[in-house]
Amino acid sequence: MLKMQEHREEAIEVYLEALDIDPGLKLARGELIAMGARDFLPKGQYGRPAMSASLARISGLLDQNLEAIREWLTVSTYPVEAYHNFRSTFPVSPPPAAHGSSLVVVIDAIDVNPDLLRLSLASLIDQRDCNWTAVVRVSASQHDHPVASYACQDDRIVFVSSGSEAPAAALNSDLVLLTEAGCRLDHEAVGWLRYAAERTTTDVIYADHDHHTHDWRRGAAYSRPALHSMPDAHDQANTPDPPLCLLVRPGARSLMAAAFGETSGSERRRAILVNALKSGQPVAHLPRILSSKRISDTGSMIAESSPHKAVRRHGNDQRILVIIPTRDQADILRTCLDSLKSTLSNPRSVDVLVLDNRSSEVDALDLLSERVRNGDIEVMQLDEPFNWGRFNNLAATGRGHDILVFANNDLEFLTPGWDNIVRESLSDEAAGITGARLLYPDLTVQHAGIAMGVNQGRPGHEGLGADTGAGGPMNRWRRSRQASAVTGALMAVKRQAFEAVGGFDERLAVAYNDVDLCLSVREAGFSVLYEPELEAIHHESRTRGRHVDDARIAWDDGELTDMYEKWGEAMLQEPGKNPHWVSADTRTHDGYRDLSLSEVLSHLDRSAVINPWAAIRRHRG
Repeated sequence: MLKMQEHREEAIEVYLEALDIDPGLKLARGELIAMGARDFLPKGQYGRPAMSASLARISGLLDQNLEAIREWLTVSTYPVEAYHNFRSTFPVSPPPAAHGSSLVVVIDAIDVNPDLLRLSLASLIDQRDCNWTAVVRVSASQHDHPVASYACQDDRIVFVSSGSEAPAAALNSDLVLLTEAGCRLDHEAVGWLRYAAERTTTDVIYADHDHHTHDWRRGAAYSRPALHSMPDAHDQANTPDPPLCLLVRPGARSLMAAAFGETSGSERRRAILVNALKSGQPVAHLPRILSSKRISDTGSMIAESSPHKAVRRHGNDQRILVIIPTRDQADILRTCLDSLKSTLSNPRSVDVLVLDNRSSEVDALDLLSERVRNGDIEVMQLDEPFNWGRFNNLAATGRGHDILVFANNDLEFLTPGWDNIVRESLSDEAAGITGARLLYPDLTVQHAGIAMGVNQGRPGHEGLGADTGAGGPMNRWRRSRQASAVTGALMAVKRQAFEAVGGFDERLAVAYNDVDLCLSVREAGFSVLYEPELEAIHHESRTRGRHVDDARIAWDDGELTDMYEKWGEAMLQEPGKNPHWVSADTRTHDGYRDLSLSEVLSHLDRSAVINPWAAIRRHRG
């Protein structure tokens, strides 16, 4: 009122009194500033004290917001056992608008139960994007079944006999969607796949799916999601659940020939996808659950796919150098050396180099001398402070072996012929590193590959603590596939890849040097493989790392900081894990969450390159 009556001095005095009573009264402070009376503000209302107080309030609000975000993430994550609830709660949202590219759906239905084909056709007719035609491949007898009347009711549907060549409609279409009878398409499936094709321009696109049983009153009960990783030929060749829907551009003639070849169903789609990946073509992954495969009431598959089994050759003449750093601990080193030697297929092609770092115990020195006399090992003396990366670099220098195996001294090799498995795994030109499946002494899993960004952003072991027979999602812990990284406790490296990246980063003396090497090898265009047939017991306590002192924690954090400075977002991005999966603590696959549109598109874009697994560092040097 005083301000309105132009009693400026009195108004200023009133506002200042108000601030004396309540220094946080924003209205009074704002009025004084608006009146040009900033000079009258008490010292506590500006300068460092006020800034510090304001920052403290902001920090408190941010902490509250972060806690709220964490709580939201917790409650919005569905446990693995609650997949049906997750699927029912989060229907697939519509895609951004797509243009009118023509699309033909090819449904494999040869000799299948007509009710499965009816399911697929009904879901196709119910698509929100209705700009499609369908070619249904059936046997001669199926032409007379009532299910064939769908072609009479809807002129977009055509039935053709098995063995027919690709129909002209498919070859002349912009896009061809390959699926099979028993596939229930989500209402948004055609629209999403059409949009993904227009956004990425790749020749092949695959999406996620799940499985369901059906009750005529209660509807579908969803389970067993097949949530795929970034495009990976190894993964797709071995997965028990190849994509249920595969979008192909007819312009890729070799792919279309496979689409109408002798194989059918899932094996046709698998062959197309693997061939495209092996030939170096960009393939895109759309992280949307766009289809569901009918399973019987007992949970068995209607038509189960058999993953390709890698043909194990009897090895080759590539020489292997096993490098084992050690200090004292004669008993565990003896177990390691004995099990290593007894499980070799070709001992003459494997040399063992033990790096003795200041051993002083008599038993250890005697063991080393005995094994050298027997010609079992060679010993390199390293009288300097421990540095795992430097030690291994010194051991690898100047030797002509084709493959370098870095192994801890507390391993017990389990796999007969492990040396041939290593040779075979690294025989692919693109393969750079192979890692093992490691077990604790109680035979629970210690390592089934390393995933990035797991435990508060740190790299973490997949399968940690799982039962020895556990396969993990889509049996990923029991089959060969690409991994972001593998542990250096037992790691085989192709010399070509090792030398291409300059070996280990010796600035990482204790931790993360194995992860760093894997990222460097991926950056150089090689792949890092997890090979579960290569198996060993790691005699490391399951509780190691839970009882470490502050100094060790600080050292670990310092090396982790160096890694983030070097690799940036590559430390957090996990190409081997579908973004629907949520990690918690040490568990890499703890539950499911829905994805925002930006997350879907970001993943789609990152997948649609020639090598989406290539790591990109933040700083070079």
